[in-house]
Amino acid sequence: MLIDKLMVAYMDTKANHIYYLDKNEQTILLDAIEPGGLPNLEFLDAEEPERFLEIPKVMTVESFSWMVEFESVHQNNELLHALNEDEPFKRFTEKVSELNLHEKWQTFQKDKVKSRIEMWLTENKIKEIQKQPE
Repeated sequence: MLIDKLMVAYMDTKANHIYYLDKNEQTILLDAIEPGGLPNLEFLDAEEPERFLEIPKVMTVESFSWMVEFESVHQNNELLHALNEDEPFKRFTEKVSELNLHEKWQTFQKDKVKSRIEMWLTENKIKEIQKQPE
């Protein structure tokens, strides 16, 4: 389903990956640029500038807030300590695995991403994509 692909694009944190939604074709296009280079954007159509919409990327502060919220839901001191250590993303991920919470964390994070993408689609008045079958 397209929303799942939008979620993957949203979570891709590689700086040289820029994703666009082609609203006409309901597809996702990747513009991979060389580090320090400029986007290729060869597929963009000057005659239809509104056809392509850049897909946002998850922000670090947003990811961190999800980890804080997950800890709050589970009330686990070990997770709380991990969030307050150096390299909190790495420590949190390690602790989630140690505590056998990986599946719950993945589900929690997926729900957050899906909600964010649905909000983005609504903000951009793209409703038909949300209901599109696979």
